Amino acid sequence: MESSLIGIATTVGSTDQTRIRFHSMSDTEPDTLREPAASPHSPESMTAAQLVRRQRLIDSVIELISAGDGRTPEDLQMKEIAEQSGVALGTVYRYFSSKDHLLAAALLQWAAKLKSRTATQPDRNAAPAERLSAVLHQAVGAYQRQPMFARVLVLVANSADPYASECYAQMGEVVYPALGQALNEIDEDTRNRIIDVVGAVWYHCMVEWVNNRMTLKQVTEMLDGSCELLLG
Repeated sequence: MESSLIGIATTVGSTDQTRIRFHSMSDTEPDTLREPAASPHSPESMTAAQLVRRQRLIDSVIELISAGDGRTPEDLQMKEIAEQSGVALGTVYRYFSSKDHLLAAALLQWAAKLKSRTATQPDRNAAPAERLSAVLHQAVGAYQRQPMFARVLVLVANSADPYASECYAQMGEVVYPALGQALNEIDEDTRNRIIDVVGAVWYHCMVEWVNNRMTLKQVTEMLDGSCELLLG
């Protein structure tokens, strides 16, 4: 499991004291292009050709967000994404209800790919709190390398689009197994409650980092402290 954050990446200070300066969420004009009434097709109902076009849109968003050119997710326009992917703008809304929905799908796929590339087995000789902290450190490292995805995370989590919210809810399926793997010896009910609390602390830390109110060092210290309080 890994995670990610970036606004307009201007880092200040050493690695462990990194702050990222982000534009305010209201600094840019919102993307006003919206499909008036129709719901997007579900992936399960799409043809093979439609799935290919849908994937091109997601890939284009991930590329644009990962570009490191200082642009925020709010800066992206659906027209630009459509042009990069080679998908007609009118067709985009057959697959995604809004830019928030498309960003949420891209975040979900980015997190899933990152998890599969970087997941490591927890050290069974370590205490549960240390194992859980190690997994969270991997996630923090991922967001440090691709900080714009943290901004996407916060944006999507606060979206009013129900389709974006549906994608965001699926993040648990990506993240929770990696956290749970660190706590295998703990009974399922207790483990799930611990992960719920850690997830809430994680989200708080992401919001604070995105808004430049916490450094990465403070983020890891709060996460480590939470693990110790819950499992120490």
